Amino acid sequence: MEGKDKGGKRVAPGVGGGGKKAAVILGIVAAVLLAGYVGLCAYASRDVLWPNSFVMGVDISGMGYAEAAEKLAVQLPGQLAGKKVTLREPQTGTTVELPCDGLMEPAGTDIVAYINDKGNFFVSGGRFLAALFSGGSSEGIPSLAYTPDGQERVSAALRELTRELGIDGNETTWTVTDTALMLEKGVTGRMVDGAKVRQDIAFAVSGTGPAEVEIAIIEAPPAEPDFEAIRLQVYAEAADAYLDRESQEIVPSVTGKNFDPAAAQAALAATAEGRMCRFPLELTVPEVTTESLTESLFRDTLGSAATRVTGTSDRKMNVGVAAAFLDGKILFPGEEFSFNQACSPYSMANGYGKATAYVNGLSKDTVAGGICQASSTLYWASLMANMETVERYAHRYEPSYVKGGLDTTVYGDYGEEGSLDFRFKNSTEHPVKLEAYMDNKNYLYVNIYGTDTTGVHGEPYSTNRVLLQAYQTIYEPNDTIPQGTTRKDPERTGYNAVSWDTYQKLVDAEGNVVSETKLYTSKYKVRNAVVLYNPVDIALWGIDPNTGLQTLDPVVPPTADPGDVTVTSPPVETGLVPPPEETGVIPPPGETETVPPATPTPPPGETVPVLPVPTAVPVPDPGPGEAILPPGA
Repeated sequence: MEGKDKGGKRVAPGVGGGGKKAAVILGIVAAVLLAGYVGLCAYASRDVLWPNSFVMGVDISGMGYAEAAEKLAVQLPGQLAGKKVTLREPQTGTTVELPCDGLMEPAGTDIVAYINDKGNFFVSGGRFLAALFSGGSSEGIPSLAYTPDGQERVSAALRELTRELGIDGNETTWTVTDTALMLEKGVTGRMVDGAKVRQDIAFAVSGTGPAEVEIAIIEAPPAEPDFEAIRLQVYAEAADAYLDRESQEIVPSVTGKNFDPAAAQAALAATAEGRMCRFPLELTVPEVTTESLTESLFRDTLGSAATRVTGTSDRKMNVGVAAAFLDGKILFPGEEFSFNQACSPYSMANGYGKATAYVNGLSKDTVAGGICQASSTLYWASLMANMETVERYAHRYEPSYVKGGLDTTVYGDYGEEGSLDFRFKNSTEHPVKLEAYMDNKNYLYVNIYGTDTTGVHGEPYSTNRVLLQAYQTIYEPNDTIPQGTTRKDPERTGYNAVSWDTYQKLVDAEGNVVSETKLYTSKYKVRNAVVLYNPVDIALWGIDPNTGLQTLDPVVPPTADPGDVTVTSPPVETGLVPPPEETGVIPPPGETETVPPATPTPPPGETVPVLPVPTAVPVPDPGPGEAILPPGA
């Protein structure tokens, strides 16, 4: 037994191990709580607004800063709309009310300044819980800025308050003349502390309660103007006057204006209080002023042409209608002019009537017949003005109202497939203007006005008329023609095939020839004249049935008494160009050349008078590679 007692003292089972467990558990709980709080701090430190966060009554709880800024930017103006701020001078009780609608606006994304004071990281969790469970709200102060209208309204309210208080004010005022900045320096004296009032208004407006600002009257020297702000209002960049493409009106020039703010500040500092300071502006005169542009625009006649309009009243009307469409058209430098674009659609609804024109080689009454006289006269004027021809086509047959090679035909409405147009480009450095009209003597005038900077003008001319083929008079049988008579077919009058060489001569202001260039050779087709007769009279007129020519001897009908019958030839087309008085051409100054055409062989017993060719009218230059006689022209 004694041996057994030597084993030592007995100890209660489990006592020492239990204390360690409790400590471990407490440590774990503390660690979990600490981790939870750290997590809460991390959650509270995010760029997210806490619960119960408001700005001027607008709930922005739980929103990110950018999201809250967008919401406030939309809703704060409405919150301001019903508010007023009262400006009060405490000693006299004088007040002025200022409506807040449109007075201020949210300023950028820093719109929730001073809300959710999160403190440092480990404090933020506790403050977040306080905001969550306190039951109150955290009212933020928005970052607001005055609108331009709000700035002026506050200034007007302060001026009104100044008048009611009998304070003259001491602000420096300024005005701008055409040449100088005029500053009237203020004087030291009693004044409303405007800077403080504006700051207090912004603070008062951002709250949720009644807004009232106490006005402080101070003794102060005149406040210095914001010269940089004045400079920005005065500043103007020099701009040339120009002719607007849409309105075709002159946009006035702008004289550049600027000044050095530091120099103006120094000049005002050297000026006694209450005195006027005149500070000259830095003026930059534009290269093209309104006056100089007005004087130079369309001042010179660059090209001029005139032709006499003959034919039916409808033909004259058509030429006049086309002239009306041309009149007043303005082309800017490098701009192309299209005759079809200006004058079509060629329809009765557009004012045109029916007159003779070439249709598939025949002369037929067609709507807008005769307008080629307008296009050709314009072409001539454009060559006189030395414009660049872009598109030009000669007629199928030799014209009468201008000299051969100086004509241009048009066909079809603008943009229509297969149409023929006359186009030229304003190749000057200034706008040009067209003038076109018919006078009471039926002369068509086309003038091109612009700004002549070179003194060089064109003197186009055509020469070397060559008869390629004389037309013949062909007789065709027709049962409707009374016996013993003939009738000319008005759709098939005679035209000779001829060619003309056309040149452009450039002459300077002193009359010296600068250059002389051959433009092209125009070739015009032949068209035989047709005379209709009754088939019974084929022998009477001596007509060869195989050729239709009057080449046989006339045969008197057997029933007639030869002594009583006198056979005369029917009227025959001569193939000659009409005499000058019928051409309507006004020749260029000094040009007297006439070219006699070849005379066709007359029928037996007839003689054909030789008539002079009319003097030619100059025509514009065709573009490079231009087709002189297109198919179907």
